[in-house]
Amino acid sequence: LPALLRSLGADPAAIAAEAGFDLAMLDDAENTVSYAARGRLLSQCVALTGCRHLGLLLGMRGRLSWLGLVGFLVQHAPDVDTALNDLARYTYLNVSGGVTGFAVRGNVAMLSFDVVLPRVDATDQVGDTAMATFFNLMRTICGPEWAPLEVRFSHGKPQNIEPYRSFFHAPLR
Repeated sequence: LPALLRSLGADPAAIAAEAGFDLAMLDDAENTVSYAARGRLLSQCVALTGCRHLGLLLGMRGRLSWLGLVGFLVQHAPDVDTALNDLARYTYLNVSGGVTGFAVRGNVAMLSFDVVLPRVDATDQVGDTAMATFFNLMRTICGPEWAPLEVRFSHGKPQNIEPYRSFFHAPLR
């Protein structure tokens, strides 16, 4: 996040201070950040940068290493089904306030993320970060040619849809 904020011309320390957030919490993938704090931080980031797709940009940088031990399990799973079941089963170790789901129906698999805490700021940004990170995760475990059938969001259509189209290269809902 700090590198992304700097690339947008913003001061990460000033934004974090405004949101009452300690940026050092982001230094260790095993740290758990509350959704209230994460939401306040992302809300402040969007407000002060004017970047309405900041969550997408953040998720585009997402890597398995962000998930700590869970990312290690996913990366070393014997197959994709085990990897995604492990992701859904153990995400709670890194995330308190969101739930990762994985379901297979016929020949279609769906990976989802839902914020389950009420009254959390910037859930659209949190969700966009998760979807873009999942996209990167899938390309890591399935190969760079992997593509989703579609990408679904739990928020309305963004004012500027182009960054989403150019990243996901899939129908957006």
